[in-house]
Formats: sequence, structure tokens, C-alpha cells
Amino acid sequence: MNITVQEIELLVPNASAAKNGKDLVSKNKFSNLKILADGSLIWGECAGSGANPYFCSADYINANKPVFRCNCPSKQFPCKHSIGLLYAFAQGLQFTVAEIPEEIVNKRDKIKQREEKNVQEDMSVKDKASKQSDKPKNLKGIIRKTEAQLSGVEVAQKLLQNIVQMGLSGIDATAKKTIAGRIQELGNYHIEGIQLAFNSLLVELDYVKGDEYTDVINQLNYISALLKKSKEYLTTKKENPESNPELTSAIEEQIGYVWKLTDLMKYGLYEENAEIIQLSYNSYDDAGRKAFIDEGYWFNFKSGKIYKSKNYRPYKALRYIKEDNTCFEALQIPELFVYPGDVNPRARWESQKLRFVTNDDRIKVINAAAADYAEIVKTAKSTIKNPLMEKNPVVLLKLNRAYMAGEHIVLEDEQKNKLTVIDLPEYQICTEISLKSILPVNCNNIALTAMINNNIKTGIFSVTALSLIVPDKIIRLLY
Repeated sequence: MNITVQEIELLVPNASAAKNGKDLVSKNKFSNLKILADGSLIWGECAGSGANPYFCSADYINANKPVFRCNCPSKQFPCKHSIGLLYAFAQGLQFTVAEIPEEIVNKRDKIKQREEKNVQEDMSVKDKASKQSDKPKNLKGIIRKTEAQLSGVEVAQKLLQNIVQMGLSGIDATAKKTIAGRIQELGNYHIEGIQLAFNSLLVELDYVKGDEYTDVINQLNYISALLKKSKEYLTTKKENPESNPELTSAIEEQIGYVWKLTDLMKYGLYEENAEIIQLSYNSYDDAGRKAFIDEGYWFNFKSGKIYKSKNYRPYKALRYIKEDNTCFEALQIPELFVYPGDVNPRARWESQKLRFVTNDDRIKVINAAAADYAEIVKTAKSTIKNPLMEKNPVVLLKLNRAYMAGEHIVLEDEQKNKLTVIDLPEYQICTEISLKSILPVNCNNIALTAMINNNIKTGIFSVTALSLIVPDKIIRLLY
């Protein structure tokens, strides 16, 4: 068993839990630390607020799915005592070899019996997808759900029409309350994605200052395009219930479908034995979704594409959902699942192994960066024109020359095509000052991870710096 600080950070639910676990170690709260001879189990006692210490353990009999146990009343998983136990091991505290406690033997036996009984639950995603493919589709059920969704789209279209007729400046607190009630009704039609789009509209209305309604209008345009596309798509689906879902766009998810890993596997939306490296990480508050979102951008060594990962942490469940963090290692992933999408499709994985990032890895990233800015602009503008596609795609730019023009950095490729670097404070991304302090004029053998932005208010097409990649390191400008 090789427990490192990096691996612990991948397991802890949030930064606060990690700190609390470390504090227990620094305050010498642990005693009677033991380890099984085969290294698959560690356990010990941790002093708490009561008279008796808590008994906690970390069971690595299945290294890919460690089991944490503690008799404390905490609902956080793993609790701070289990996390502290891991840090105690990683920091080299003395663990004495001992026989496995009988109660853990019994718990291991129960897990084994449960796994043997639920063979289906223990099947690989590939096996489950294969079984799912063999089953005939429930055509009547698909038609019923599609009809309900079409009814929901009609309700949503009427709601949108009422909002437009009301006039944005006429939407006061009372009107917002009425709209919120009607948005809640959309949850009855299996169109949670459309419902989320309306909730985001309410949030944008709350952010309006003076007569500046640009972001509200953008959201209205998105909803209008989404409802139009949804009606067309669902009408075709109702007429052809045996057809496969749309795999070249995110329309299913935008309507409200939650993709299962077995679905992605069934339709070939996965990659075996993938290796990825994180280029950038950010965590932000999505008030429309009522959740914090941990978002990472990753370079895929095999395809050269940039994927994004998203970890949703609803306000109501912050204590119980693990917070993602910056990852400094390369991930070796047995099965990488890729959601339908556009420029930066969302990716997800169930397990991974860590390895150190090498200079060769970073050079591969640099070599994959785009050297022709004109082509980047052309592709991005084509994407941005579609209201349903990514408005701020992330790209890799190969740097050639950089200089100051007024207050901003200007990047120039070998053909003299230029891109201006400008922050996106509305997305909580302010990295230009950091970039100015480290970016050399001679930028040979350097790449920049950049988010593209077409500012409708100013008419300026720009990029926002996320990270700088040089042969010996990746300099993250956000985290």
C-alpha cells in the first residue's frame, strides 16, 4: 500500500476536510496505529471531544476502491478521522504490524458476499453495455416520455413568449416570483436542462445593472434556440423511437438527459487506455444550477484533443461531495468516457493511476498547439455563431511573439496574425497580470492554454490565459 499526499487529495471531499485531517495529525490525536502484514489495511484510534477515542480504518484490499470506516457520527465521507489516518501514514508515523481486527474481518466477509450476490453490479461497464444492447427498446415508454417532453417544450415556449411580451424592464420582484413558479412546473416534463436554462435567466436578471441587459438577451437567445432545436429533435424522435440519440451535439443533455456510462459505452463514446494531463483547473459558483462546479481542462495524449471534466457540488450537499482539485500528475485511465458535445466535450472516468509528468509529456502538449491563429479564429467564430455550442472554447496556442499594446498583451504568430489577451472577470478569471510577469518576448517552445471570448458588448475577439506550458513545467494561472 503506497498512500501519497497526492492520492489523498484525490479522495478527500474538500479542502476543509483535508485541513481538518492534517490538523489531527499535527495535534498528535492518533494512537495505537496498526497495519496488516500484507499492507492492505491500516487502523488506529483518534481522540475526539468525548471520553472515548474514535476507531477508524482505511481498507485497501481493493486498491481501486478503498473502504473507510469510523465510528464517529460524521456524515462526511471519508470523515476527518479517516483522512487524518491517511495523512499519518503518508507522513511516516509509526504503524505496528498486527492481526486484523475481527470486526473488520466480518465486514470484509459481508462485502464479499454482497459482491457475489450482486454479480450484475460487479460487471464491467462494457459488460453492462453489452447486456443493455441485447435488450429490445421499450418503444412505448420512449414515445410516452418524448410526448411529455414535447408538452413541456410547449409550456416553456409560452413562458418565453410571456417574458418577452412583458419586457425586460417590466420584470419586477413580483413578476420574477411568478416566473419562478412556472419554471418549477417545467420539472414535471423531463426537461431539466431547459428548466435550468430558465433558472439561469432569472439569475442574469438579478445581475442587471442599470439598463445593461446584454447577458439577459444572450440567455434569451440561447433558450429560444434550445426550444426550437428541442422541438425539432423530439418530434423526429417520437416518429422514430428506434433511432439512436444525437451523438454529435449535446442536445440530449441540454434538454435534460443524464448520460449513463453504459450509454456512452454502448454508442462507442469511450477510449481505452487513455492518458491525460490537466492543463487548467477552476472552481466557480453556478447560481442557476445552485451548485459549485469544479472544472478541469485536460489534454489527451492519444487524440490531441482538449476535454473538460465537471464535478457538480450542489449547495445542499457541499459537505458530502468530494471537491476536485488541481492535478499535477498524468492520469492513466483504463476507460475514458466522452460525452456528446462540440469543441471541448466533457469527459469522465471511474478509476485512474497516477504517474509523474515528464518533459517529453509537456513537449508533446506544446507540439500539439495550434500555430495558425487565423484558423483558430475562423473555427471559433463558426462555433460561437451557434447559440447552442460552447461560447468560450478552450484551445492550445503555440506562442511565437508577445508584446504589450496599451494595457494588454498581444500574441502574434509567424504569419503576423494577432490575438489580444483580456481577462474575463465575469467568469472569475483574472490572469493577465500574472501572465505579464512571466511571459518572455521570445516565446519559442512555449504553449498557452487559452479560453476564447467574443465580447458582443465591445466587439473585441480575445483570449484569456489559463496556463503556460514550457518543457519543464506547466504554470497554472488560475490554481
